[in-house]
Amino acid sequence: MPLIAKMKSYFASYLISHGADPAESTILIFDKNLSIGYRNDAGVNEMESWLIKDVDAVFDLPTQQTKITNRKKSGSVIFIPGKEALVYINELQAEQQKAWHKRKGGKEWVRNFLLLIGILGLLFLLYLLIVPWLSEKMASKVSVKTEQQLGDAVYNSMNLDQQEDTAATAVLNEFFRTMKVPTAYDIRITVVNDNVVNAFALPGGRIVVYTALLKQIKTYPELAALLSHEFTHINNKHSTKSIFRRLGSKVFISLLFGRFGSVSSVLINHADDLKSLTYSRRLEKEADTEGLAILTQRKINPDGFVSLFTHLKEAAPADMLPEFLGSHPDIDKRIAYIKEASKEAPVEEDAQLKAIFEKLK
Repeated sequence: MPLIAKMKSYFASYLISHGADPAESTILIFDKNLSIGYRNDAGVNEMESWLIKDVDAVFDLPTQQTKITNRKKSGSVIFIPGKEALVYINELQAEQQKAWHKRKGGKEWVRNFLLLIGILGLLFLLYLLIVPWLSEKMASKVSVKTEQQLGDAVYNSMNLDQQEDTAATAVLNEFFRTMKVPTAYDIRITVVNDNVVNAFALPGGRIVVYTALLKQIKTYPELAALLSHEFTHINNKHSTKSIFRRLGSKVFISLLFGRFGSVSSVLINHADDLKSLTYSRRLEKEADTEGLAILTQRKINPDGFVSLFTHLKEAAPADMLPEFLGSHPDIDKRIAYIKEASKEAPVEEDAQLKAIFEKLK
């Protein structure tokens, strides 16, 4: 323990004033002050306190005692046998004359502060790493029914039904059903009248496509590519994982204590943010490659992905990609790995999907 944190005690003689009889006393020396306990002439116990910075201590050779006086209390003198008290007081005064950060207590404070900062930094780092990991793990355990409840709660809070293009909605749902993609989810697609070039998936099976994006799609393989991509986000729980990562701490705490209603409340409060969900590059590539697999298994032309990405990129200025492509992996790289993965893929025209697609025109 640092020197200044100690307390030392001594028996001493205390002369309250010139000519006064010495009184037996007990001296307690702390880091910043010394306390004098003595009994006055009336036999009553008294206590005084002197600041260390105000005292002068010298060694009185004739009596072999430490003599202590107070510059602010003329005439008062303390005599303590030996030199130990003198050495200790000198050390304390020397310590007080140092800059605060160079004092022994100051150094300890700095060390403790740095230790605290280190611990907080470590906890923050763990929070950044562990909470997202736990969020994804927890999301992967969420049941289909629970996901549907969450997704429906968010969807309903967006009030998209008022902007729905019911005719296009019916066509897209018919189109996806005709693709016959096996899944535990009830996939429900809604087309919304809006000039935003975007599409997004919500947990539990809901896909929302904006008319501005739909107008950019020229062929049925492109539509199949779009829906397969968004479907994979749902089927692989990407939407749930992304939401849980974004709202990790709030969702985690709510689920930890079994408060499903709180989870719904958190998601509804952030509904607008969920319109433009961003996924990690790993999840986006997974949605691309597994979406591509859906197309190739049905012998739908995989160039649907290439065409979709290409003309969407061309449709916007270089510095203003559509929301559908914003915050996603590099488009050219996506096109490259789609082309590489789809080499020699069998292609047959699907007259039924083509006919359904033509209803949109």
